[in-house]
Amino acid sequence: MAELTLRGVILGALITLVFTAANVYLGLKIGLTFATSIPAAVISMAILRLFATGTILENNIVQTIASAAGTLSAIIFVLPGLVMIGWWQGFPYWLSACTIALGGILGVMYSVPLRRALVTGSDLPYPEASRPPKCSRSARDRARAPKRISVACPPFC
Repeated sequence: MAELTLRGVILGALITLVFTAANVYLGLKIGLTFATSIPAAVISMAILRLFATGTILENNIVQTIASAAGTLSAIIFVLPGLVMIGWWQGFPYWLSACTIALGGILGVMYSVPLRRALVTGSDLPYPEASRPPKCSRSARDRARAPKRISVACPPFC
């Protein structure tokens, strides 16, 4: 079973584009964004069911790519704040690129060791990171039509 396919990457990129635009709009309009992992998992399951060769591993990579939309849209809160307090007067390209790269590297460096403590071994009843795989497994096991996936996969599945 192939996990990283061209179809999965393109589908993940399209969902990321839509979710990032929606999150940026909502964040700037009402100051609130939504978590993208569970909706991305459900939408990718529904779309991949249309193909005979869609697998749960491919759904996992689509959901992982699309869940980056929540992270990408977080910039709408950081940069305006820095501009408003006067710490960022201009936007030089190289300084911006290096700052964003440093933030991404630090984010990965902190998230990798904290994953076991906050996600895998967590006592929380509904941690956000454990829901999409459980929804994918339940939809795969039930083998229902795409219109039933949204019913079969509420946040408490």
